[in-house]
Amino acid sequence: MVMKIRFAVVRPDLLKQVRAEVEELLHAVNVGDMDGVDMSTTRLIELTIDCTSINLSEQEWCAFLNGIRAKNPDFESTYLLPGIMCAPLFPQISVSGEYVLELPIYGNLQEENVNV
Repeated sequence: MVMKIRFAVVRPDLLKQVRAEVEELLHAVNVGDMDGVDMSTTRLIELTIDCTSINLSEQEWCAFLNGIRAKNPDFESTYLLPGIMCAPLFPQISVSGEYVLELPIYGNLQEENVNV
């Protein structure tokens, strides 16, 4: 199965819901609840399906993270990134306060549902 990493710019009206679901996802990951991981991942994709997004291959994702870690060696991803960190992926991000959801997905997310 192919893994891709989906980055979605979270609209301000969705941020509270996305934050809450990211907390659920982190909890599920930490306790090893794979059903919970799957449910949270599905809900996060559904919440952000109409947000501007891009899918990266695992190799592209590693290169992106290496660039971040070169500037900030202590960086740890917790699914919701400050938008300014993702400006190389989304040049339209220019102000603080914006956030980007970083979400591993397996299989194929239908391209017609991804707005780049």
